[in-house]
Amino acid sequence: MRKLVGQGLALSGGGYRASLFHLGVLRRLHELGVLQKTTQVSSVSGGSILAGFLAHRMLDLGLERPDFADWERDVSAPFRNIVRSDIRTRLLVGHIGWNWLTPGPRASGLERAFRKRLGDRRLVELPKASPSSTEFIFLATDIEHGVLWRFTPERIGNYIRGMIDTPESMTISLAVAASACFPPVFGPIKVRHEGRVIAHLTDGGVYDNTGMEPIWLSNKVVLVSDAGTPFDRKVPRWFGSRIMRYVDIGRNQVGALRRRAIIRRLHDDYQTVREFEPGTAGEDGSPCPLSSADDCFMRNRRVTDKPIGAFWRLGSQRKSFIEGADETFRSELLLLQDDWYGYPDDGKDNILRDFISEIRTDMDAFTRAEAKILENHGYVMGDLAIRRHARELGRLEAPFVVPHRDIIDPAKVREALRLSHSRLYFWRRWFD
Repeated sequence: MRKLVGQGLALSGGGYRASLFHLGVLRRLHELGVLQKTTQVSSVSGGSILAGFLAHRMLDLGLERPDFADWERDVSAPFRNIVRSDIRTRLLVGHIGWNWLTPGPRASGLERAFRKRLGDRRLVELPKASPSSTEFIFLATDIEHGVLWRFTPERIGNYIRGMIDTPESMTISLAVAASACFPPVFGPIKVRHEGRVIAHLTDGGVYDNTGMEPIWLSNKVVLVSDAGTPFDRKVPRWFGSRIMRYVDIGRNQVGALRRRAIIRRLHDDYQTVREFEPGTAGEDGSPCPLSSADDCFMRNRRVTDKPIGAFWRLGSQRKSFIEGADETFRSELLLLQDDWYGYPDDGKDNILRDFISEIRTDMDAFTRAEAKILENHGYVMGDLAIRRHARELGRLEAPFVVPHRDIIDPAKVREALRLSHSRLYFWRRWFD
């Protein structure tokens, strides 16, 4: 039986919306003492933007693990300032007059923009994989081979091209840019080594928007934070949108398969594989491929010990967590709701469904209110998931203090998010 070790955390893609949702999640995980035990952080796109910032802050403060003295001062406040800057529009406007057909130069501009906002620390400076440190894994999509590409402090590459030692000069910002280089606006980014191009990379979410592939089979604890867009259950009227609808259906199916796989892995009793046992006649008389014996029988063998952890989404319904829960969880939920534990997610007036889940997945400027609402929501969802599915991991006695009480009133939220679904009106967000 293969023993599982380590604690993995996956941060999904979804532009700044995902970054801010994950910011709230990590804030609560830090309070619970869960984040400090993480040995691997695997990230895609918007998740990588936050992970890249977190990596720089750890290096600046000399930390091997994300254990911060003051989360608001060291992480949240400076990151909310970063998402106030509009990366997307500035790059588009800067290229539209001379180079609106070729996305490559915009991809290079994306890397420079992240270097300016996150920092210019090198990938090899980050902690290496070990039981006492946190390894960062930034994921992009290799568009030539159609598989994931990994950036780690020690190695870069994938199983088709092979893995090579991480170049000394490669920056964290390059890894973040490749992971968040969403098509067709940006990219692909060209990765060079020893003077030659070794890969063309685009947004990691093209292949796997959950970012969980590197962590879900090897870690004893698996935590997946998914801020991807919920499937829109409306039939488009415009012809072009109907064409994209078919693409969205396929992507939704792939995402659903991954979600079901991780949930089943976390909640099934154990994982099995069918193997042949030599030396005993099988019921069907089939030969055994594992030895020279003429016959064998098949049995189920447990190949790993059981992982624990939790999976949650930006659009997760609270009722799905309550279903099948014990009285301890139900009573805790009632006490938390007496103060404030997120917005009701049932009934006709549904803020989660109609407003928060509809916030754009983009890298234009996010208003202060949008940032606070998303951080609040992530904070609640992180607590809810750990409290329901992995309560043995955290210090649940840690006080639940929502970060931004000034923006929890439903009327304020509706007004603040009234135009948040739109990629237009970007200039209004510059002066917030």
